[in-house]
Amino acid sequence: MKTPPKTTLRLITVAWPFVLIVVLQTVLATFSLQVTSSLRAFVTGESLWSKGQHDALYYLNRYAESGNRSFIARYRDAMAVPLGDRAARLALEADPPDTAAAFRGFLKGGNHPDDIPNVIWLFRYFRWLPVMEECIRDWRTAEGVLLQLLPIGAAVDLPPQIRDVDRREIMRQLDEINALVTPLTKRFSDRLGEGTRQVQDALFIVNAAMALLFVVLTVWRLNSFLAHRRRIEAQLSFSANHDDLTGLPNRRLFEKKLAKSLDGAGARHALMFIDLDQFKAVNDNGGHAAGDELLRRVSHDLGNAIRHTDLLARLGGDEFGIVLPDCSLEDAHNIALRLREVTEGIDFTWNGHRYAISASIGVVHLAGRRYTLQEALRAADIACYMAKEKGRNRVHVFEPNDAAQTQFTANLNWVQRLHRALEEDRFQLYSQAIVPVAGDDDGQEHCEILLRLEENGKLLTPGAFIPGAERFGLMPAIDRWVVRHALDVIARREGASAGTYSINLSGLTLKDDTFLPFLRDALRRSRVPADLLCFEITETSAIENLDEAVAFMNAMRAMGCRFALDDFGVGMSSLTYLKRLPVDYVKIDGSFVRDMLTDKTDWMTVEMINQISHLAGRKTIAEFVENAEILAALATIGVDYAQGYAIGHPVPFRPETAAPTLSPRHADVA
Repeated sequence: MKTPPKTTLRLITVAWPFVLIVVLQTVLATFSLQVTSSLRAFVTGESLWSKGQHDALYYLNRYAESGNRSFIARYRDAMAVPLGDRAARLALEADPPDTAAAFRGFLKGGNHPDDIPNVIWLFRYFRWLPVMEECIRDWRTAEGVLLQLLPIGAAVDLPPQIRDVDRREIMRQLDEINALVTPLTKRFSDRLGEGTRQVQDALFIVNAAMALLFVVLTVWRLNSFLAHRRRIEAQLSFSANHDDLTGLPNRRLFEKKLAKSLDGAGARHALMFIDLDQFKAVNDNGGHAAGDELLRRVSHDLGNAIRHTDLLARLGGDEFGIVLPDCSLEDAHNIALRLREVTEGIDFTWNGHRYAISASIGVVHLAGRRYTLQEALRAADIACYMAKEKGRNRVHVFEPNDAAQTQFTANLNWVQRLHRALEEDRFQLYSQAIVPVAGDDDGQEHCEILLRLEENGKLLTPGAFIPGAERFGLMPAIDRWVVRHALDVIARREGASAGTYSINLSGLTLKDDTFLPFLRDALRRSRVPADLLCFEITETSAIENLDEAVAFMNAMRAMGCRFALDDFGVGMSSLTYLKRLPVDYVKIDGSFVRDMLTDKTDWMTVEMINQISHLAGRKTIAEFVENAEILAALATIGVDYAQGYAIGHPVPFRPETAAPTLSPRHADVA
């Protein structure tokens, strides 16, 4: 069976009292009309009855006075009315009532056929009313007196002429009957009129009561509706300003309260940001249900550990904020330490597994200067980040003049700038040639694709923005931008079908499980052969997660890509891992190449890296080759490729341009 929609059920719940009142009002109106019509018919019948008995006495008396027998016929016609009503009454008082005989009796009584059913209905169903009982009793009594006319009428109807003695006797009897029946008739009429008025008054009162009930019900329902609406508005307001999971104020209400606190003159408030350190592990291992339960537990415990004047809010995810009004820096720091201990002391177990919980807390004391809302939030955010940077599970107090914090803030500024750069497509690709040191160039293009950022009309090198991008996890997005745009240029670049194009990948991208599907899709869309690409990864990122790096590189080599190990030699312990890394090229770090002519240690380092790489079956590329003398030294050592200003400067990487190079044999410094 189909379930009624909730809206329909709710509408029925609201409307049924009104429907019931309308139905009752309609029934009452119909009943009132029926009673009124019946009373009118009964009064009309009573008038006919009174007139009939009065005319019967009158015509019989006229006969007695004049002896004119035409009055006897008129007497009989008049007498038929009360006799018909009597027959109807007797029929209705019978058990069971004979309504057909009653109809015929009332019809003989001169009643209109349309009024008779109403008279019968009123007599049958309301004769028990006191006023009706009294009326019928008077009717019956008057009728008993009136029946005394029947023998008189029968007697005067026999002789052709009435004697004077008989006439005087008839008149005497008629006077006695009239004296008896007249007050009875009047009383019957008066009581019927009084009863009619009482019934009409009762109907009026009932109708008025019903109307009043309808008004009261309408007011009650409207008040209930308004109360329900106020409750809904309150719930909506609460939902708009509170977190559904924990019931705490949300970011919207938090920022509103904080802004109000900042408006106060001479305010000495404090602000805290709290970030749970192990929340991701709980969510990943225990599922979202475990994470939700942990957030509820933390919310409860933190709420019990703060002052009653403090405002605790959930800002989103595993982040909480606290506004501490009228709080000194020392008190704020002590409260933060207590909250750190409370969080660390939470014994959280889910499905038999116990999780260690801790929190990084950033504190800002909002005194001594005027903070805007955004400045206060940013300061608390930076303080919380610094607490995480320093090892987590600690409290960091924001200090505007702290050098490490200033550097961190500068890196944090890059987050928004890099996001805008990605959205506005303001990165640019450059390329720098890589050529064989021995000079046996096969004519195929070999270059490294470099990244630049255009900002305010200036080109920024990676050294300006890569540290911030790596710290805040933006490198995977930037690497994707480089790969996507580099493939677009390579696909349209003349003579690119047999070249080698090196693209740098960050250590974060090596851990990104979604990068390989992205690369496959990008290669398919661009139709660039995978063997044209050589991805450069730094030795530091490679050996940091060696197994993951090897698996990642093998998967990409299976697609046809090649690899170069960049900045090699910075960590000499990495020489032991060279055999495990599936790379095609080893790029000797430029810090050794640049000073190799003046520093024998650098010369020996370059020579050793070159020999070990060749023993491992890898080709070598020397970076920072800035003059012909370095190039000649590299040729003496036996390095395979060179890259640097002595070979060619970086140029825009476009479909219509190629990286200009100098022949290694004729290279010189400009």
